Amino acid sequence: MKRIAIILDKNLEIGAASNVAALLMGQASLKDPNLYSEVPVLDKNNVQHAGIKFSTVILKAGENQLLNLIKSISEDTPNLNSVVFSQTGQFLNNAFDEYSLEISSKETEETKIVGVIVWGEDELVRMATKKYSVLK
Repeated sequence: MKRIAIILDKNLEIGAASNVAALLMGQASLKDPNLYSEVPVLDKNNVQHAGIKFSTVILKAGENQLLNLIKSISEDTPNLNSVVFSQTGQFLNNAFDEYSLEISSKETEETKIVGVIVWGEDELVRMATKKYSVLK
């Protein structure tokens, strides 16, 4: 069984936090199409519902915690998948080429991570994210 955790900077305003979570989930679903069902989930009125296959939780953390999380996943937990979003991305909306160039010219720390999505086996995700609290 798999699990998805989205960990956001605790200082983001609700609109920005929602935006970052949506961007991260979208990128994760492109990287791993198995997160969503290929078969539409329809109710009796033929209205389509989200076909997410795995439990998803949204957590909060400080800026340094986000950076430490992504470093620990890269070094200690190769079986977890992850994607980040940064302040650099927040400030370069509708400018993908500039965003891509800017990101490629910086170290991860310089981009100022504001969100991380992590997914994989339930136990591994829980272990990697157990110190973070639920976003409220």
